Amino acid sequence: METVIQAKVSKRLLSKADRLFTGTLDGRIIEILQNARRAGAAEVTITNQDELITVRDNGSGIEDFSKLLDLGDSDWDDAMEKAEDPAGVGVFCLAPRQVTISSGNKKVCITEKAWTGEPIPILENGNCPKGTSLIFKDEPWDLAAVEKHAVFTGLRVTVDRKQCAREQFCSDKAINYLTLGYKVEVREKKTLNRWHEYFRQGYYSKDILVNFHGQVIAFKYSPVTDEHLGFLVDLTGDATDIRLMLPARTMLVENEALEQLKAIIEIEAYLHIQRRGSHRLPFAEYKRARELGVKLPEAEPVFDVGLLSGDTPEPIEVTMPKDLPLAKCYRFDGNYQGVCDTDDSNAHLLAAIGKFNEPFVPVSISRFYDGYSWADLPTVDKVEVKLGKELGRGWPWSAVLVAVQSIRITAQTSDGKVFDSDVVMAVLAPETVEWPWHRAEQVFLMPEAREQLSASHIWFHLG
Repeated sequence: METVIQAKVSKRLLSKADRLFTGTLDGRIIEILQNARRAGAAEVTITNQDELITVRDNGSGIEDFSKLLDLGDSDWDDAMEKAEDPAGVGVFCLAPRQVTISSGNKKVCITEKAWTGEPIPILENGNCPKGTSLIFKDEPWDLAAVEKHAVFTGLRVTVDRKQCAREQFCSDKAINYLTLGYKVEVREKKTLNRWHEYFRQGYYSKDILVNFHGQVIAFKYSPVTDEHLGFLVDLTGDATDIRLMLPARTMLVENEALEQLKAIIEIEAYLHIQRRGSHRLPFAEYKRARELGVKLPEAEPVFDVGLLSGDTPEPIEVTMPKDLPLAKCYRFDGNYQGVCDTDDSNAHLLAAIGKFNEPFVPVSISRFYDGYSWADLPTVDKVEVKLGKELGRGWPWSAVLVAVQSIRITAQTSDGKVFDSDVVMAVLAPETVEWPWHRAEQVFLMPEAREQLSASHIWFHLG
């Protein structure tokens, strides 16, 4: 009876190497460039000729050829393992293609059967330039395919004699977390370069970019609701617990180190906003910054003049006098006793077309800003509509259109003021409902509305 078990890699797994490690051209390019960089190369030259790809680097070369086909093993030292956690895939990324590899005075020709365990000889190669060369068949490794994976590696990469772009991933302003093995920089999105934007996949897409020495991983995490910020994380080559999920290495492992990184990014985001000096963060995030020891000024006032919004056609616009302070405006209080669904519409219409001795300007402020001093405004607490004699009615579209002799709207505010005025339009919910599934609002108009309002002003309230 067997008393022990032992982990091993089966030949069946090796037979699937072409599907495990090389699903995409991008994956093959990344792996080969990363291997060259880990070997200390400063330059990589790629040529496409006669359906063959040749990749040459000037790195330290291959010390032990027996490691080439040792899946999961490599010549990388302990420091490299702690800094980068290489998967040990190596040239297996090119399986099942035939590959000729030369380094120093040795070379091998890996055939399709060699990937699944058939022995192959190591041949003498005479005098070979420093580094390693690989020759294999593949779809073209042209500049467009290679450049995006070379730009942040620090390598000088040329493709068919055309040099790839080279960029710093972070600026000199990045904060270096030495003991964690990475730098963090918060940037305004408008300052990111085109390669950052390539990996972000659009302005409103993924916020966090993590650069694993040229292999860039993007993920969604928004520590603050400021859509103008982007976050760059650049691994330094020091030991780190940030890990890529194997074998594809296209996602981050969700471990304690990633949660620590997110916490750092949150603090750095608030510190960036502090340095900027202005923001429009919700009050809860303003408080959160203080909990983290970052003192921010109050948010800039965020409000819309008027109580209605929507796509074209627009409602009648409420205008705000140029010199009127926000503190003299009013928020709509939808919680007072007897509130009606159309009270905000009528308060808006009163402000838009009514006449007063002093300004009556209702504003819309999101409840997310409750807590800031500028959001603590007097409120519209009650709205009443008085109608004159009915002159006629009809059913255009799905609402009731009613002509009346007169309309007067009155608004009472929490600071004890009353604003009332004759207007040419008001909106009320139906008093009776003949069909419970059909609740059409009633739009009331005076004959003078023909001269004072446009058709779009009316149609907005007809649904």
